[in-house]
Amino acid sequence: MANRERPNGIYIMLSDEEKEILNEKYELSACKSLRQFILKCILEKEVFVLDMTPFREMSSSIGRTTGSINQIAKRANQTGMIYKEDIDDLKILLEKQNKMIVEMRRKLFNSSVPSTNTLEKK
Repeated sequence: MANRERPNGIYIMLSDEEKEILNEKYELSACKSLRQFILKCILEKEVFVLDMTPFREMSSSIGRTTGSINQIAKRANQTGMIYKEDIDDLKILLEKQNKMIVEMRRKLFNSSVPSTNTLEKK
């Protein structure tokens, strides 16, 4: 027993629902054993961590823009006039949103394009 290739054990507790999901996925796999399936899931899959900060910032920016549009509409309905300053403020907010969208697209594109290191491993 001392010369085992894998001497470290891990024990996890699952709810009935989690166990059922595990079994369903195991049955769909081509693995010969549950142990093989679990090792394959753990050791061969890449882990992706998403930074949700840009999405939160975008959501806040959209909220500010929506608020500005509502204020402009309310003022226009009350006075019958639209002020140039209101439109300029709205343009600034929309330009910021556009920059955020472009930056988000760039980051998403860069994360989805495989690097040369990934291609060399395959």
